[in-house]
Amino acid sequence: MLSDKEKSPRDKIQSCDEMRRAIPTSTISNGVITRRYSLHDGESVCVAYHTPSQSVVFLEGDSAEVWWRIYAAKGDCESAFDYIRQHGTFKDREAEPRVVLTEFLDALEDSHLIGQKVRDFRRDLSVVEAMSVKQGADPTQNPELEIGQFMADHHIPYSLVLELTYRCNERCVHCYLPSDTRLPELSTSQVDSLLGEFSSMGGLLLQLTGGELLLRKDIVEILNISKAHGFVTSITSNLTLLNDQTLKAMVELQPRSVGCSIYAATAELHDAVTTFKGSFDKSIQSIQLLRAAGIPVIIKSPLLRSTAPHWRDIERLAQDLDCEYQFDLSITAKNDGGLSPLSNRVEDMGVLKDIFASSYYKLYSRDEALFTLTSPSPDAGLCGAGASGLCITPDGTVRPCIGLNLSLGRWPQNDLSEIWRSSPFFSEFGAIRLRDIPECRECPDSPYCSRCPGAWHAEHGDFRKPTTYACKLAHVWAKTQRGEHVSRKGDEDNETDN
Repeated sequence: MLSDKEKSPRDKIQSCDEMRRAIPTSTISNGVITRRYSLHDGESVCVAYHTPSQSVVFLEGDSAEVWWRIYAAKGDCESAFDYIRQHGTFKDREAEPRVVLTEFLDALEDSHLIGQKVRDFRRDLSVVEAMSVKQGADPTQNPELEIGQFMADHHIPYSLVLELTYRCNERCVHCYLPSDTRLPELSTSQVDSLLGEFSSMGGLLLQLTGGELLLRKDIVEILNISKAHGFVTSITSNLTLLNDQTLKAMVELQPRSVGCSIYAATAELHDAVTTFKGSFDKSIQSIQLLRAAGIPVIIKSPLLRSTAPHWRDIERLAQDLDCEYQFDLSITAKNDGGLSPLSNRVEDMGVLKDIFASSYYKLYSRDEALFTLTSPSPDAGLCGAGASGLCITPDGTVRPCIGLNLSLGRWPQNDLSEIWRSSPFFSEFGAIRLRDIPECRECPDSPYCSRCPGAWHAEHGDFRKPTTYACKLAHVWAKTQRGEHVSRKGDEDNETDN
């Protein structure tokens, strides 16, 4: 083979053309959403979601650069190939970059980010297969947790909860919304501008919720706006108002999931919670329509005094509907401090022990999973409120999260980016450590505690003071785990309820 010095200009052109023709090709899969982030040290990272298969990939350094070039070129790999040639060290300057690129493309295809195969993931995979953290699996291997922690560590605006309205057609007995739900609401054009600003900041995850967001007459437009801005979108709704137009918009959006509150597996119990006769049947019918359309649905079940004894029926209902399911015992005060929901908390020790012993990995607190049972360091922060995301209420009030009712500003009067850069909350709240909370400092049951400062603040106006109920749940959960160990010795009855 001639060296480059021995080749004629025509030979060099032909060799280059042959090399270009040999560059592998790819096709970006339908449903891929990605963002690129430039860190302070100049390095780039990318997060890429394939929402139909619920696959997420985190790429750093050269991998991020190569993926971004492929994505920006809509699957064309020439720019990615040039990057590999320029930044790689190869003995064979022509063959080796192609090998590297081919192997990288194979990895992308395994993650469903590219590929020639046409597959309807939402129909071919059950939602449980696509979304579940299987019992016994190591939750610390969940890439979502690692990505979230990375974004929090670098204070990257990654997620946004947008409460579109506080109006609701149900009147749930435990509702945490403020007593006055007649709040001014951002207009359609304002929602568009807000989401555009969030996207320009690098925002990727969007949760649309309420109140009942389907009460908004412009909900179809808002779903289309979310799709246009390229968000990985989750939707929370009671689904009683789902119609053909909204269903079509959801299908076109390809949401990450739709969460629906189902309080019991029977209409009698469920409707007693919503105080809306027929709500159970309407919600179930809508869930069936969404699943028939291939949209992942999560049944979200706050466990109340009246419904908790029947929690296993929810599990069976979710399996029958091919839905994921989540339980939540953290019934909180209203956002405006009203304490009426607290009377619905589960106090029955037998029921609590049954839940904690059987399916603790399905427990959530305001969409935060409670399955990472590790002892926190005294130097750990209270929670991740505001670390990588924000919440915006119907009137544009910006909060650190949906559960913490502290105003950081008001949009559009205050730019979202300015709040993110300049609000003193982030440094002040981030400086609080677990050792600063007397009740938590040396608590042996801290691995079992949800530690939600928002719930603490809602109940008694102080996010540094744990609620008695939060401590009780942690103690019962810990005692249940210790009880399982003790029971093998035959003296579980020695455990007492303190």
